[in-house]
Amino acid sequence: MQNDESKPDLADLFLRASRVIRGRWRESLIPMGITPHQSRVLSLLGHAEAEGLRNSQLAERLHIAARSTTEVVDQLEAKQLVVRTPDPADRRATLIALSPSGRAQLGKMSQLRRDSMAGYFEKLSAPDRDELARLLEILDRENPRSPRHGCK
Repeated sequence: MQNDESKPDLADLFLRASRVIRGRWRESLIPMGITPHQSRVLSLLGHAEAEGLRNSQLAERLHIAARSTTEVVDQLEAKQLVVRTPDPADRRATLIALSPSGRAQLGKMSQLRRDSMAGYFEKLSAPDRDELARLLEILDRENPRSPRHGCK
């Protein structure tokens, strides 16, 4: 029987696994010419209304400064993955939305994510993967940034 001192530190194990997952994701994006920050913006826009989001909304959802969001959007616009249009509700603001090529890129990224993570999680049996998903969903219930709480 393990005492508290000999038990693995769950937070440390979780952080190490998270680092591996983020690293694999970052590496898999390189051939697409997309950074993890850019992929996050594309993902948020993919879940947004068709007309898009304001820069301030993107910044709020990413928990970063609006000027940082502007830089990422500029990069994505240069790659023709997003378009900016005037906001009909406020002529001082613009809306950012996926372009058709951005939507196609998002589809490719989704498949890429599944493929790149399959190798990592295949070490677990199917019942173990199901159990891990169940446990992570329990932990995610307390996450105010979770899609379950209305954030996307």
